[in-house]
This record gives sequence, C-alpha cells and structure tokens, in this order.
Amino acid sequence: MLPGFSVTSAHDVPATALTEFITVKTIKEATPDDPSVIQEYVMAPGANAGEDPHHRWEHLVILDGEFHDGHAAWPKGSVISGRPGSVHYPSSAVGCRFLAFFPHGLGEAA
Repeated sequence: MLPGFSVTSAHDVPATALTEFITVKTIKEATPDDPSVIQEYVMAPGANAGEDPHHRWEHLVILDGEFHDGHAAWPKGSVISGRPGSVHYPSSAVGCRFLAFFPHGLGEAA
C-alpha cells in the first residue's frame, strides 16, 4: 500500500438493518484527522425512509436500481448532492443500491 492511502472492501463490511427494507454498511468511518464518512445503502423494493433533513453535505451515487427523492426518480449512474438545510424523502419502488459520501461527517452542525 502506498503511504497515505488505505483500502476497505465493501464486501468485507457487515450490513446493519436500519429498517425491514433498508440496510447500510459504513465503508469509511470518521477519524479525528478526517471527518468524512462513506456508506453503502441498499433499499429493497418498496422501501421508504421518510423525511431526511441534511445538516451537512451529502453526495449520493446510484449504483443499481432507481432512487426516488420525493420529487423524481433517479436511475443507476445518477449523482445527487444535498446541501446543508435541504430535505429529501428517500424511497425506491424497484429497489436500489447507492453510495453516500459525507465529506464533513455525520451530525447536526456543518
């Protein structure tokens, strides 16, 4: 491994059930030197997460299926950025898998 780099395989990270229809894997945890977090979400067909307000930046990359934000459906390959103060309503009629990047970490304040 080159100095300054690290590698984690999403295949090696256990999934945690958030609901009956949504699982998450935390691929990269925040550290004192780097607050960023990367998570992989899987939404089964019919999943609905309800209101999701954002206090920090969130960037989603849709890997499979179709992600609905409460306004429109976004297919595989879409990149969605939510700024602090924004709100969306994640759901998926057909199911989806996406990566969520939180460059400033998780939490209440930016």
